Amino acid sequence: MAGLRERQKDDRQARIARAAKAMFLEHGFEKATIEGIAQASGVSGVTVHNYYGTKSGILLALVAENDRGLIAKLENKLTSCPLDVTEVTIAFAKTIMEHALQNLQKVIWRQVIATVTANSDSSISKPYFNLDRQLAQVLVLKMSRMQDAGALPESIAPDNLGRALFHLQNARFIEFVCSEQLQIDDVLQRIRNDLGALFAVQAVTST
Repeated sequence: MAGLRERQKDDRQARIARAAKAMFLEHGFEKATIEGIAQASGVSGVTVHNYYGTKSGILLALVAENDRGLIAKLENKLTSCPLDVTEVTIAFAKTIMEHALQNLQKVIWRQVIATVTANSDSSISKPYFNLDRQLAQVLVLKMSRMQDAGALPESIAPDNLGRALFHLQNARFIEFVCSEQLQIDDVLQRIRNDLGALFAVQAVTST
């Protein structure tokens, strides 16, 4: 019986998520309502509220659904990547952008960013920021392994480098989803340019 209840709950949540995604796309986040989402998914407004609390909760649940399995995908991708900081960052950023667009369009990602920004100190945004920390840690671990393999100097702090690389690509990711014109290859070239400029400065100041 418990298994049946869980399946019914999963089915309702899936219907709510599908209805919410469609309404956010058609009407925009602000104009979509809990009542409209409930009606479109065939459940009550109370049910939607009990599962997600608010529209923002639904929106970030869509992100969580989108990011299921992303950490494992990144770790697998970076395992076969050359021991080169630029190539690792490019592979990481490419995987993030491709994965992000598999289930959610850019317009929804813009709504996600706006919601997280507006609720940065709220429990609503905690799962989003927790995921960011997990994603940054993937790069931190890769930098540490590269250092162990002799591909990075001992003077480099893998924690600092990994997080810096994450924040750089994250800024470019936001730029990517905020523009309908920007393509993945455009962003990857910009990241190459960013890193090339930074490494050139480092090379000059180290001589």
